[in-house]
Amino acid sequence: MQRKSNTLKYLCKLLYSTTPFCQHNHSCIMNMSKGMIEAFTKAFLAKLCLNAIMLVMSSKKIIKSQQKIKLVFNILINRTNFHLGLFMGTQTFLIKCIQCLLRTIRQKEDGWNAAISGFIGGGLSFITQKPHVQNILRVYLFARATECLYQIGIQRKYYNHRKANTAIAFILMTAVIAYGFFFEPDILPMDTFKMYENFSQQTLVDQVWHMCNVQQYRNRCNV
Repeated sequence: MQRKSNTLKYLCKLLYSTTPFCQHNHSCIMNMSKGMIEAFTKAFLAKLCLNAIMLVMSSKKIIKSQQKIKLVFNILINRTNFHLGLFMGTQTFLIKCIQCLLRTIRQKEDGWNAAISGFIGGGLSFITQKPHVQNILRVYLFARATECLYQIGIQRKYYNHRKANTAIAFILMTAVIAYGFFFEPDILPMDTFKMYENFSQQTLVDQVWHMCNVQQYRNRCNV
């Protein structure tokens, strides 16, 4: 009985405890749970907004469909919404959990705690996703990480920020995507290819012409 009481007290203490290095207002466990719920909600809503854009772009297909309501619902809310929400929620929970554990173990706060927690938490949450979801996450995280590296370079005065830098980066990325779309669609992620295909509103004749150009380009490359 005494052992059960001590265990209960320890769990209660753990629930409301925090490390001396933590800056959050709540306990570590409460902070992890709150972060997980917020991350899931924000990711779910963000994907819902993107799906709404795709819904507008697919308006012609919806009008021709006999099951309009079902198609609209499937476009707006699907498994990807929950997959993205679970990924962000799990990643946030793991990163916060590992970071608090490292603060407790190492008894100090520095950049290594954040880096290690990001490495482990990000890796564990990433490998649980399906390949097509991983591809979306890679694209998003690569862009965010590149921006972080760019900002680090500016803060450490490796180079100066110029407005033209962002424009040049956007132009180069657009050029690569346009090249892939028109000549090598296999190098583009399927969702990106479909998005540009829907955005261009190609007719059947345009699609046939497009694929003929792609095949002609492949034949030239194989010669």
